[in-house]
Amino acid sequence: MPVYQGVDSCMARREGWYVRRIEHPGVDTIAEAVALAWAVLRDYRRGYTYDSDGCRKTRMTWALAERRLRYIYALAVRHGASRRELGVIKRLVERVVERKKLPRRVAGRDAKAIVKHMIVRLKTRG
Repeated sequence: MPVYQGVDSCMARREGWYVRRIEHPGVDTIAEAVALAWAVLRDYRRGYTYDSDGCRKTRMTWALAERRLRYIYALAVRHGASRRELGVIKRLVERVVERKKLPRRVAGRDAKAIVKHMIVRLKTRG
């Protein structure tokens, strides 16, 4: 089960938000990569995340955060991102791993605006 992306993700089930999918399941756009990097950094700062097996709460160390960040690029390769997008995603991941924060701009766009567009909040009943 995905941790961050899609309505069936751990974040959707446990916290009521998820990272939007643009075209297909997986990471195939720069916007998805930026939002996923933001989510990993968010979990690192608060100190916990969820595992993909049953959505159990688990400690988020920098080693786990780095593995998840680098996996964003691997997913982009696997899911058919374009060559240009792969270059941007690779630079994004390397920069986030190096500085432990998102850059202000990614591919000429404001990173905060990208994240805001890509995060979907679920409506609660009531």
